Amino acid sequence: MWMRFVLACLGWAVCQTAAAACSVQAESGARRVALLELYTSEGCSSCPPADAWLSGLAAAGIGRRQAVPLAFHVDYWDGLGWRDRFASADYSRRQREAAARDGRGLVYTPQLRLNGQDWSAAGYEGLRAALSAGAAAPSLTLTLAASGDGVDVSAQAAGAPASARLMLALYENGLQSRVAAGENAGRLLRHDAVVRMLVGPLPLLAGKSTLRRHLAFAPGQREASSGVAAWLEDEAGHSLQAVAAVCSGG
Repeated sequence: MWMRFVLACLGWAVCQTAAAACSVQAESGARRVALLELYTSEGCSSCPPADAWLSGLAAAGIGRRQAVPLAFHVDYWDGLGWRDRFASADYSRRQREAAARDGRGLVYTPQLRLNGQDWSAAGYEGLRAALSAGAAAPSLTLTLAASGDGVDVSAQAAGAPASARLMLALYENGLQSRVAAGENAGRLLRHDAVVRMLVGPLPLLAGKSTLRRHLAFAPGQREASSGVAAWLEDEAGHSLQAVAAVCSGG
């Protein structure tokens, strides 16, 4: 009886720890936090350096309070020898729609977009310079709580234009793939901030809204390495504010 009690207590403690693993809140503040999108593919030989650059942001001193990075793996490389398991037609569509707004007929990888606009990387210093002009912006608050097969998300927006739209992305860090074919055959590729689910656009009500959604993890996705990003876009696809929280709380 005593042993069953101990085991029950241990099981309860483990469950409580697991439930608390993804319980965190993040706030954007009054200044704009940038959204930095990387469009990439495991089938593209020029993409690994861009992936590594994105992974190095935190070490370079550019944290989520300055810029929220997201890696969108596109699927239009999948027919050229290697199928990227993180790729989605939704991400390719998002890139094409952005290219159409820019007046361009072609998409490419790797591509960086900063606050919804095409941006050519000039190293971390160049990014710091681009971020230094952050202006006052709407506010976003993001709350995460572990729930079953995923995470419950509450996103609160205030002070946004009535036409603004809310976007959510469930992402994962610390991923890797051993590529067996295509342009990167034989390489071990490492990825961070990989978008595993994209939700939106979601309309706001009178410039403010509280949205609650359950986001289910992809098969094999690790809770402790996962996070959620939320951002506000205007009608032209420009990011007005962004915020991100990771399940580990770090």
